[in-house]
Amino acid sequence: MTARPDEARRLQAVVDIARTLTRGTVERPRVAERAVRAVADVIGDGCSLWIAAPEDHNRLKREAAAHRDAQAERRLQHGGELVDGTWGADLLSAVVEAGVPAVLGPADVADHLDTAELASAPWNAVGGLGAVAAVPLTGDGTVRGAVLAFREVGRPTYTDDEVEFLQAVADTATAAMVAVDRLAFSTAALDDMRRQAELVDQVSDVIIAWDSEDRIVNWNAAAERVYLYSAAEALGCDAQALLATRYITADGEPVSREQLRAELIRNGVWRGELRQRRADGEEVQLLCSMTAMIDASGQLTGAIAINRDVTQQRREAQLALHDALTGLPNRRFLIDHLEQTLKRCAAGAGLMAVLFLDLDGFKKINDDLGHEAGDEVLRVIAERLWAAVRRHDVAARFGGDEFVVVAEQVADRWSAEDLSRRLIAAIGEPVVVAGTTVRVTPSIGVTLVDATSARYRQPEELIRSADAAMYAAKRGRCGVSFAA
Repeated sequence: MTARPDEARRLQAVVDIARTLTRGTVERPRVAERAVRAVADVIGDGCSLWIAAPEDHNRLKREAAAHRDAQAERRLQHGGELVDGTWGADLLSAVVEAGVPAVLGPADVADHLDTAELASAPWNAVGGLGAVAAVPLTGDGTVRGAVLAFREVGRPTYTDDEVEFLQAVADTATAAMVAVDRLAFSTAALDDMRRQAELVDQVSDVIIAWDSEDRIVNWNAAAERVYLYSAAEALGCDAQALLATRYITADGEPVSREQLRAELIRNGVWRGELRQRRADGEEVQLLCSMTAMIDASGQLTGAIAINRDVTQQRREAQLALHDALTGLPNRRFLIDHLEQTLKRCAAGAGLMAVLFLDLDGFKKINDDLGHEAGDEVLRVIAERLWAAVRRHDVAARFGGDEFVVVAEQVADRWSAEDLSRRLIAAIGEPVVVAGTTVRVTPSIGVTLVDATSARYRQPEELIRSADAAMYAAKRGRCGVSFAA
């Protein structure tokens, strides 16, 4: 069956509105203009499309308007929001509120409109108004506005078929505008995500995220620079396996993976330091601020870490505070450590001991075998010294062949002497250097500090006291001597 010419024309008008979405860049005003033009041309005479404000359906703004007559169209396109209290405003608001069409013939129009209102929105008609039809713009389950068609005086009331066409135009236009809005939102969201991704890549800090199974889901450009893995290589990998991460608190204490997860669940954040492995096998050191991702049930679903590479700073600090030859803490480190130890001792942490060591026989090695051999002996002695002290004690090179040990929480004088004897035994073992077996033995002076005296003792004074006791040990050839 062949459609009648008017039916085919109406169908084509609806199709043309839908096709606006396939023609380049689409905006809502273009869809609205196409819709009102179709109504004005197909069923006449004029048409306007109104969008309701989301917070107040009584406030409608003209989106587009068209008329068969060019002069009438210019008048129609003037104006904006409807003025409350007019009959036209009431009519459109009623259609929007009820969500159903309204059709008025010549008699209805004559009963409700006076000359002043004819010249105001929504019709802006000067030559008279004969018939009106208004239908809602419904999309996504809500009424977004209304489409108003009107005819001049002498023209008939809109038929059911014409109102059906008007509703079809409104529905098609609404669907197109909803699609345009969604596309604009999606484009804006994608642009926003792209901007965020660009910002993340521009950040100098490493930003990594992983899921509940430790699979890496985010890896920014800084991560590529620090770890030498590209994002393509890192994404999807097990973060722990890839980086061999060790976690360390701000106090220098190691933290297990289980302890870390527990703290993330409990507090939502963790801050500390990381020791991690790069793609080339080198270790990097990073300050870390980690934030947990927790779901509604309280389960840990992943985490985001912002890490700052401090490898170079740590190396520079290591060089500044450690002896270049032996790797032991240097005098600068020693003074600072003694200050902190005195504070802890004064606060009741227990007896502390400062041991000053000087190597007997070292000058002869330097004179007979040369300084390179002497340096090798010092390196060996430093290793033995570090291995012999307790985990929380500090052994430092004071200068030349002199070393200082700071021991905390010493039980009593006898414990300090026992530690000294262990150091003498460890250091006194033979050393093979330049093909020659040599031996050095230390003389040790010890200064003990209790909580009372710690309040007024100073690091330099403690070292001088232990040094003086060391000379007493050297003179007496007794190995160990305590300061008075």
